[in-house]
Amino acid sequence: MTRGTPWPDIDIKTLIEGKVVGLSYNQIRAQLTSVRSVKAVERRWARAKVVISKGKSPYTSGEFVDLVDVRKRLPAQPTPAPADEFDQSQDGIVIDEKDNSLKIFSKSRRIKTLDDLIEACEIDEVVWLIERHKINKWEVGAKLPNEFGDMEITTSPLFQVTAWMIRRSPIAIDPVVSPVVITVSRTPKVKKVESGALLNALALPDPQCGFYKSLRTGKLTPFHDRAALDVALQIAQEYDIQKTIWLGDLMDLAEFTDKFIRSPNYFWSTQPAAIECKWWLTQFVDANPKGEHFAMEGNHDKRLQDQLIKHFKEAFKLRAVDELEGAPLMSIPKILALHDIGMQWIEDYPNGEVWINDQLVCEHGATARAKSGATVSAMAVDATVSRVFGHTHRLECATKTIHERTGARTVKVWSMGCLCRIDGVVPGVKERQNWQQALGFIEYLPTGEHEITPIEIHDGRAIFRGKIYEARDRVEQLKDDTAGTKAEWNW
Repeated sequence: MTRGTPWPDIDIKTLIEGKVVGLSYNQIRAQLTSVRSVKAVERRWARAKVVISKGKSPYTSGEFVDLVDVRKRLPAQPTPAPADEFDQSQDGIVIDEKDNSLKIFSKSRRIKTLDDLIEACEIDEVVWLIERHKINKWEVGAKLPNEFGDMEITTSPLFQVTAWMIRRSPIAIDPVVSPVVITVSRTPKVKKVESGALLNALALPDPQCGFYKSLRTGKLTPFHDRAALDVALQIAQEYDIQKTIWLGDLMDLAEFTDKFIRSPNYFWSTQPAAIECKWWLTQFVDANPKGEHFAMEGNHDKRLQDQLIKHFKEAFKLRAVDELEGAPLMSIPKILALHDIGMQWIEDYPNGEVWINDQLVCEHGATARAKSGATVSAMAVDATVSRVFGHTHRLECATKTIHERTGARTVKVWSMGCLCRIDGVVPGVKERQNWQQALGFIEYLPTGEHEITPIEIHDGRAIFRGKIYEARDRVEQLKDDTAGTKAEWNW
């Protein structure tokens, strides 16, 4: 070591030129003529910089030093890479082409825009369509040499550009799926199946015949929907029906309930309600006189019996002495005189049933849930055969498959809507009810097969099997046909 000895001009020159081109202190130390430590080289360079910055000469000879001129005279040296996560000597481009898509990713200081990326990657925009792109920018730190050759930390922007592209004309991807071309020599004719054993049934839900009677004029406003009933009648007249089943609640009997406060407008309306109800029932029997006709007891029909039990027990099941096998005096079948039109009364609500065949049964129903579809879903849980019912006034269906030893079979549970009015006239909890008007057309075989088709009714019109059924105004005929009832009813 030559600690404390002066630096010869040749070593000072080596020091200055080494720093200008970016050499480390250790590299410069190895080129000196005298032995110096790295710390000594670093201290000498610090003093030289101060002298040069003041415009003075660092040499003993007094020679002036121009660092810019020194840099020009020296051979070019590779620029050291910045000490950051990205190598400035390369653009960092990643190209991922898959089938008909292309993704290009660039992380660079040079590529700043989508156009820069397309140019750098030589993308043919005739072949590729740019779907979308994204550009991110952030500042990064790097160590770069300053004018004296020292490494200084500086910040510079770094850009990330990503582009997604697809081929304008997609290429086939293996395996290629070709269109299936099949030539059918001939289409077989429809097989004719004998339908002579196929039978028909009608399921007619909840007409709830009754009236709101004006206390001032006596005008009767019906709860039952005459338009819906007439549409159902036209369908009954159009087809050969073997079984006609009224699903219950033939009459509303609002004046016979203790569940709600009974309005005086319901008083003295039972008689005209019974007369018009019998008028409609008679027409359905006349439409298919050879068929079977059933009327099921519903919860509204049962109101009459409940009132007798509560308030007049002695009249319950009371019969005329000459009709001890007939219907009780105060009962729906007796009031409607169902015996003279050959209609069977199915009592014992809620247990009464009418079986269409071994796999389909009709009932009034005793289950009601608030939400649409919830009632049939609840009933389907325990159903072992298909069921058609009324009661809820909603048109709903639920199905389930039962797997048995002999195979699988499908069970359907239908809520068949109603034939009463759905515009708020019928007494209820609220005026705007979630009700739908409909009837059920059932085709069946005695062996158990069946098909249930709901026929929806909207504003007195229904569409069924390519035909539109529109209600007729029947009020004048009603007046004429009931003129002999010994009372003038303000229909």
